[in-house]
Amino acid sequence: MDEKKLQEALAKSEEKFRIVADNTYDWEYWRRPDGIFEYCSPSCKRVTGHAPEDFMHDKEMLERIIFPEDRPAWLSHNEETLKYKLPSACEFRIIRLDGEIRWIFHVCQSVFDTAGNLLGIRASNRDITERKKMENALRLANAYNRSLIEAALDPLVTIGYEGRIMDVNNATEAATGYSRKELIGRDFSDYFTDPEEARRGYQQVFKEGFVYDYQLEIRHRDGHIIPVLYNASVYRDESGKVIGVFAAARDITERKKNEEEIRELNRGLEFKVKQRTAELTVANKVLEAFSYSVAHDLRAPLRAIAGFASILSEDYRAKLDDEGKRLMGVISDNVLRMGQLINDLLALSQLSRQEMKTADIDMSELARSVCNELKNEPFRDRAIEVSVKPLPAARADYTLTRQIFINLISNAMKFTSRKDKAFIEVGGYDKGQERVYYVKDNGAGFEMQYVDKLFGVFQRLHGHDEFSGTGIGLAIVGNAVRRHGGAVWAEAEVDKGATFYFTLPKGGQDGHG
Repeated sequence: MDEKKLQEALAKSEEKFRIVADNTYDWEYWRRPDGIFEYCSPSCKRVTGHAPEDFMHDKEMLERIIFPEDRPAWLSHNEETLKYKLPSACEFRIIRLDGEIRWIFHVCQSVFDTAGNLLGIRASNRDITERKKMENALRLANAYNRSLIEAALDPLVTIGYEGRIMDVNNATEAATGYSRKELIGRDFSDYFTDPEEARRGYQQVFKEGFVYDYQLEIRHRDGHIIPVLYNASVYRDESGKVIGVFAAARDITERKKNEEEIRELNRGLEFKVKQRTAELTVANKVLEAFSYSVAHDLRAPLRAIAGFASILSEDYRAKLDDEGKRLMGVISDNVLRMGQLINDLLALSQLSRQEMKTADIDMSELARSVCNELKNEPFRDRAIEVSVKPLPAARADYTLTRQIFINLISNAMKFTSRKDKAFIEVGGYDKGQERVYYVKDNGAGFEMQYVDKLFGVFQRLHGHDEFSGTGIGLAIVGNAVRRHGGAVWAEAEVDKGATFYFTLPKGGQDGHG
């Protein structure tokens, strides 16, 4: 082939190269051995901000726009490329015409003729700035995630689909006594006291997607055991395929220790309860014996005294002077008072031992029933105005609650006996989770400085010559209320009446009865 035909063939080849290069997205160039740009594709404007002509007229343009820190590596790469025929690649930054810094992925190859003479360098440059940003963001994310994992106090482990450990954190190394290098690649179940149980939990995660509070025990390298609770879930690849398990363990050594201490305390409490129950059983038997003695042994001499006093009053009345008759009356009154005291003591004793049977109670109906009963007692020869307000229902023992009303309402009737117009009011209202009830009167009242004495046994704020009674009625009220978990208190003013309050649990009915 003659020289003319060779030139034509070369021209056609160059034309094809130019057509391809002119339309490529990447920045292409052809550079002669002396560094002069023979060709620069239009894409260089998009990549560098400079027109192709700028490079064609200034062979040092490329070196000038390369980021200063990257120039040494670029020059070394360029020298190596000129020596060898193999293609080579590198990455570097450039400073665009507008000042923006961009990353370039550069691939080039020296071109030689058939005689081995260097014709120049053919190069392609791709803008990879966005890729670099993504890689940097990914590195930062990985570093952030790693710092979070390492900062965790709990052991964290990533397990592959076949049960092999893929990654661990420092807490896992501390819990097992093995280094990260020793752990990765090993079967995760090797580090538990019950490998089969560990594998069952692992399989449950794959089946259900997660496990919570799965109890296992880690065996440390030195042999000591660490009880743990595991939470674990599967993790997936980009296609959604499950590729492994991420698990977190919580050391519950302290919790186990506390639980054992609580169990030991409970065992001690159970023993003390049994011991106390036995003591109470003995005490109740003593109390029952005492009650029997009161009911029989004390009443016998009282009956004898009452009988002889009656005989003296009837058979020897004519022989007694006025003082003797007065003394016989005193004996009879005290015998009656002693009998009532014995009855009240027995009532208090029985109340303490009585089994409670709770039910919803219509408190309005119960209060009205007690008021009517007490108003109609024999020898009740005075008018008493009694008002029973609508009362909220309670859940309580009916017998004990009735006894509370009997004692409070009868007390109100007693202490209004010296009033020309006696008035008694029974009411109630809701207060939080309790229901409050009260019995109010306009009677004798009392001084509030003595209010703490009211609900004790044998405590009286008035003399026998003023108002009769044994001082046990309010003790019965206090006992009955406290057995329901309630509270009892009073407010009063001398000669202006008193109000007694008590609380009971709410009943099943809403509103008031």
